[in-house]
Amino acid sequence: MKIVGYAGLVSMLTGCMLVHARMAHTGHLVAVLTDRETGGPITNATVTVRCQTKFGLSYTLPSFFTNTSAYTDSNGVADVAFQFYNPDFDWWVETPSHYSKRFRLGSRDEQFGCVVEESDYYRIDTNTVDGLSRYNELKSLYDSGDVIGYLSKFEPKSVTYTENAIYRSASFYPKHNPQPMYAHAPPNKYLPMKNGATVSVSNDVEITHYKPVDFDMKEDLFLPMIDDYIRGWHAPAGYISDFRLERFSVTTNEVTNYYGWMDFAPGCGAYIRKTTGDKSFPMTYEADTNETFLSRIPFECHSVSGKVTHVKKLLADDEYMVLRTRVMMNSAGVVTNCNYSKILGPMTVQDELEFKTMIFNPQPNDPNLECDLENNLSEDNPCNWYP
Repeated sequence: MKIVGYAGLVSMLTGCMLVHARMAHTGHLVAVLTDRETGGPITNATVTVRCQTKFGLSYTLPSFFTNTSAYTDSNGVADVAFQFYNPDFDWWVETPSHYSKRFRLGSRDEQFGCVVEESDYYRIDTNTVDGLSRYNELKSLYDSGDVIGYLSKFEPKSVTYTENAIYRSASFYPKHNPQPMYAHAPPNKYLPMKNGATVSVSNDVEITHYKPVDFDMKEDLFLPMIDDYIRGWHAPAGYISDFRLERFSVTTNEVTNYYGWMDFAPGCGAYIRKTTGDKSFPMTYEADTNETFLSRIPFECHSVSGKVTHVKKLLADDEYMVLRTRVMMNSAGVVTNCNYSKILGPMTVQDELEFKTMIFNPQPNDPNLECDLENNLSEDNPCNWYP
């Protein structure tokens, strides 16, 4: 029956219809912001609440939402008082002295408690006299094309709020010494597979060795191969190798083991650590020069009949890597020149190289890895979410 189509529309616009039955209310978001290192208050932050204040059939239009902001006081507390009709809202924080760029809750993640007495028109039993009468009312409105009249029948009888204030707290990492660096959050980098691959046999097992590739972290590009020069290849390419990817595969009885490693030149390497858990500042301020830098980091992927059964990534979802590359050493084997960088996981190698973001410090021997988000040296990718 045609009326069912409108029922789907009503379900989609439930939040909108709830609003029409309510008067404006004043709500509060009270946010307490602290420094993640010292525990002290953040006194220069702006807390912004976004809620829907206009409504219509296209209820997701940006103009239907209103932003209301408040500043933190000397105790790091911001009390945002705002008008609302809908109990749902989201909020975010801006902190010039701290990292909070990725701190934003999704729409409808916050909601004031309320009790809604829904309309009698939501669940109609046409086997009763009242139910049949309501059904005929709806059908008459539908047939006449009165959309607003039809939808108004689904407004709740009453809405009673059980709260009008929500209290939240958050802490952020402070800015230490952000500097211009090369930051890349690129599309995935496709690796040569069949092209240039060689096959060898060991103990009656065929091993495929794919063409090794070198990667320039500053340019965010693979280095050109000798074959590329011979063929007159003119695509963009890097200049200096920061690491090499070696890749192999073995297939026996429909079981494929694809494996390899991230390889570093003498004196170069990387170490891996867990992320901070903070999306706005997931990695580190600087390289730990006393750490042990690994010269080789393995990866692998097992599949059975084309279905992946096991993956060991270069970096897990909750890991990052700090690298020391472009090393120069004196005759005694002491490092005299190098560059530091970091990569945020997950980082995988299969038919392409994938990672979330990569930051390269071009200053020789400078362990600082705190990237100035507003001054990315990468011309091709000026925006970067991660310092």
